[in-house]
Amino acid sequence: MIKPAQRITVEQAKAALLRSGYLIEGRIESLLVRNGYYVEANDAYRDPSTDKSREIDLFAITARQISRRRMDFVFNVLLIECVNNPQPLVLLTKPALTSFLFHEDVRVSGLPVKVLASKPKRWVPIQEAINLQRFHHYCTRRVATQFCSFSRKSDQDWFAQHEGSHFDSFQKLCDCLDYFQAEHYATWTFSADEPINIQFYYPILILQGELLEARATRKDVTLTPARHLQYRRPVVREGRGFTYQIDVVTEAAFPRLLRLLDIELDTIMRRIKANTAIFDTSIRQIVSRARRLRSPEAIRRALEQL
Repeated sequence: MIKPAQRITVEQAKAALLRSGYLIEGRIESLLVRNGYYVEANDAYRDPSTDKSREIDLFAITARQISRRRMDFVFNVLLIECVNNPQPLVLLTKPALTSFLFHEDVRVSGLPVKVLASKPKRWVPIQEAINLQRFHHYCTRRVATQFCSFSRKSDQDWFAQHEGSHFDSFQKLCDCLDYFQAEHYATWTFSADEPINIQFYYPILILQGELLEARATRKDVTLTPARHLQYRRPVVREGRGFTYQIDVVTEAAFPRLLRLLDIELDTIMRRIKANTAIFDTSIRQIVSRARRLRSPEAIRRALEQL
């Protein structure tokens, strides 16, 4: 028999739920559904370091139909981790000198993710074909490549350090993005009249607690409250460099980010629709070369390589 002192009270259970982050996931899921997203909570992906199944807090997808003639669609895929951070998360930002190139960090999969340009005749990434750099929020003036949070060593002393939970969240988002991008190709089958089917991926870290932006000067550092910042994470894998760009946003600011993503998806849809003939030609050429391929790796190379 459980003694009364060993049982959790309703108030203790409520406090534990608030600390755990379960409630923020539910609120974000409801917001996504109200805004037309299909949502899977605690969706599974394969961890590349352990080869075991792990869970991402929220997988959400929405679509815009480009043409009814052939069921052409473009999708936004949101990969979301929710964190109830008791101490502020600080992103150390700096001027983004090459922000005009950050549109290249937007991950995509599907057909076509490369487009046959006419002058000069060459294959270009879809990010370039639709001039994503002119309107995409990744091309920001400041960006963070470092982060920290705080832990107490004594009653008076606080230390800035990498919190394990935050690092794990960033790593999970990158691994999850790689997994779902590869899965899109792993399940690919070619049809007789292949439609436009393109997915844009957005890894997002949502904070229930405070987000601060740090700007370093020669002798000092300024800290200001922030609502939404960009974190870039470079990775070297198998001798190749990859960059992941992650939206870090407070729960209160997430609806604004969601509206921004919807506006960008509408713009992408309109730009593809205005160039349907070019996209159709590109699809026909890609499919003619890739139709007989069977392995997901070969199909992906055929669809992606310029």
